[in-house]
Amino acid sequence: MGPFSEGSFTCAMKDISFVLIVKNEAQQVERTLKSIAWAKEIVVVDAFSTDATVAICRRYTDKVFQFPWEGFSVQRRRSVELAGQPWIFSIDADEVVSEALREEIAALPENPGPVGFWVPRKTQYLNRWISHCGWFPDYQLRLFRKDRVLLPRRAVHEGFSVRGETARLKGILQHYSYRSLSQHLEKINRYTTLETEEKMRQLKGKPVHWYHLLFNPLSRVWRMYVANKGFLDGFQGFLLSVYSAFYTHVLYAKIWEKQHATSHSPEKGPER
Repeated sequence: MGPFSEGSFTCAMKDISFVLIVKNEAQQVERTLKSIAWAKEIVVVDAFSTDATVAICRRYTDKVFQFPWEGFSVQRRRSVELAGQPWIFSIDADEVVSEALREEIAALPENPGPVGFWVPRKTQYLNRWISHCGWFPDYQLRLFRKDRVLLPRRAVHEGFSVRGETARLKGILQHYSYRSLSQHLEKINRYTTLETEEKMRQLKGKPVHWYHLLFNPLSRVWRMYVANKGFLDGFQGFLLSVYSAFYTHVLYAKIWEKQHATSHSPEKGPER
């Protein structure tokens, strides 16, 4: 990429790689890339997309690498390892760096002290920015030193951590995650499947009962819609609270299903 500047825009912390992992993101990845086109380096790890994702990414960077999909944490680890700069900003294909966040990064000194920065993320849900429901500010550790980052091995919601001091930025990372209810339902099914094994490990063998499937979701609706004032986000706030509760219901139902299948599996019959 070109130098870390655009017109009069310059950056004291100039040695940053923006990294993202993608698969079939042609509908939205260009919006993300446009918001970081000023970066010194953009690294894309693609899981052999079958749409125009790779062609779009190559318009913004020549550092597009392809690997088979082996899970979120494996792909993120690869993106970090391939980054050539000492500072890394991890961004998803449904996120956009706002102008305020860009300017705030520009104002950071070359050696800021903290080795990681938490960024407030704001999500757009069904064409409305969510300001309540406990979803904002949704702080994410996204800017960090490459030599201080830790990447936990998790199937979903993997995140990052660092060895050392962290600080918070104020500029918003915009998140265009849910364009339709159908997309939300698809994510619920996919993410609960990924999270089931990890949640089972956390339960340490404790069985799931009917009341987990009823009261845990109800508790989540109350927390998001009432305690965290989701009602101020209009009908979208109501739907988000209900669908988030449904996520909890489906997760515990899948855990029950696995536990039930394990405890009631037929004994192996005699070999023939």
